[in-house]
Amino acid sequence: MIDIHNHLLYGIDDGAPDVDVSMKMCIDAVNNEISTIVCTPHFYKYHQLDEFLETRDRRIGRLKNILRDEDVPLKLLSGAEIFLSDGIFEAENLDALTIQGTNYMLCEFPLGPFNIERSTMWIDELIDRGYRPILAHPERYVELHRNFNIIDELLSRDVVFQVNIDSLSGKNGMKPQGMAIDMVKRKIAKLIATDAHDPEFRHTRILQKLNEIPSIIDEDLLEECLEINPERILRNKKI
Repeated sequence: MIDIHNHLLYGIDDGAPDVDVSMKMCIDAVNNEISTIVCTPHFYKYHQLDEFLETRDRRIGRLKNILRDEDVPLKLLSGAEIFLSDGIFEAENLDALTIQGTNYMLCEFPLGPFNIERSTMWIDELIDRGYRPILAHPERYVELHRNFNIIDELLSRDVVFQVNIDSLSGKNGMKPQGMAIDMVKRKIAKLIATDAHDPEFRHTRILQKLNEIPSIIDEDLLEECLEINPERILRNKKI
């Protein structure tokens, strides 16, 4: 399996605090049949892009070396979870924030209320620059529950939707669960990811999480969202 959204990279956001925790998450991932993880630390300080990239790449490099030395068969790739705001209009080049050099870019909206018109402007700005936005965990946004038609607007722009596996299992509440299940069943959501932040609660033990998902999400859908579509993204193919 390929985990397209993960915060195991240590000391850069609200994910793993240190390298030992990062390694615990890596080992748990391998033991749960995850072969590849895209490291997607939160990015929101558009004026500090160079500092963010230097820290991200250095820490990915260190983790790769430890994984190699300890013979842990996990591939780590680079990315980011970009918090969309007006700062995007001032940023000159965001290429290094894409998923492993593809045109795909993982993005997030504010979890609380936000201006719908403004949010579509942020998405349009990315598209105009040649990026393919992936919207992280749409089922968690209050505004999308209030205005489900935003989903249709984003679909018309070929935005890709990624739901969290914890939402499918009900850990984020009934409303996010219902929306996540509906989006996967209707193939509106093309990706499922762990959005893992720690080894205890939002962890990388995906087989355990899969056992908690209602059977309405069948194996074919899970394969499509956890293996086939993530692989297409890494190959920079349309899904």
